[in-house]
Amino acid sequence: MRLRPLKTFFLAIACLSGTVASAAAIQTFTDEAGQLLYMIDDNGTVSMFENSPGTDVTLSVTRGTREQMRPQVTEVIPETIPVGSFAVLKLKGKNLVGASVKLSVPSIEVKPFAGKPKEMDIPIQVPLDLPPGEVTVEVTTPIGRATARFKTTDVKIGGDEGGKREDVVKHSGQGYGGDEGVMTLPTTAPIKCPPGMVGVASEGGGFCIEVDRTFSGDFRKADLACAANGKRLCMLSEWQAACKQAGTGRVKLKNMKGEWEWTAGFDIFQDDTQQDTRYFLMGKSDCETTHGTMRINAEKFVGRCCKNP
Repeated sequence: MRLRPLKTFFLAIACLSGTVASAAAIQTFTDEAGQLLYMIDDNGTVSMFENSPGTDVTLSVTRGTREQMRPQVTEVIPETIPVGSFAVLKLKGKNLVGASVKLSVPSIEVKPFAGKPKEMDIPIQVPLDLPPGEVTVEVTTPIGRATARFKTTDVKIGGDEGGKREDVVKHSGQGYGGDEGVMTLPTTAPIKCPPGMVGVASEGGGFCIEVDRTFSGDFRKADLACAANGKRLCMLSEWQAACKQAGTGRVKLKNMKGEWEWTAGFDIFQDDTQQDTRYFLMGKSDCETTHGTMRINAEKFVGRCCKNP
């Protein structure tokens, strides 16, 4: 069932009320796309809106006093992350819609993410030269602020024994493409993947990939579309492995060829006139050819997400 956009509903109520002072007393807070996140009425009641990404559909509304609607963080997963790792930091709690995040260590890069009412999946890149220690995460919404903490640790080499060498790979998740820090991943295809995804075997570790394209937009929207569902953009090598295995019938994927698809691959392009991030796409005609697009161009392409098992 499609719900009527609530921001349109409240706007209509304000217009019909005929009381300018009452309408003016209502405070609203929106995101960059203009979607309504929070509303405070003239009685001080706070309403928090969860919207479906990229649509005008409101999924849920939570109401309470200012104190009740302040953001809360009750759990951080994982609690430790090795330096030199890419990880998805999961924060669990309450009232996290539209939250921004600031880390006490500025050199840790925070990638695009989207907050849900009770959790946030925040992709971060921890520099290899960062000294181990405690990191404070500051979570802020228009209603208030909360803090959480995790620790960075030294790089771990090796791991648990067991398993054949050709069946597992150990890595620290360096670069875009690891859901956790140091881990041992089987190179075989995952047996279990989330709905709408299938497992793919890979020398860099088996992974899950969406069966078909699930979004369209520029790179920022592509990154957010995956992060909003606890997933990530596929690495170049992952997309290539999936494409080749789909071609031989080993995995059942749709529309792997015919249009350029986003990947997590990028480099820094520089010439005499400019320096900009260049993102790489694949899939127009085969499993090997790449196409680069500059961040400044904000071009729109289709894509699908990946996830570590």
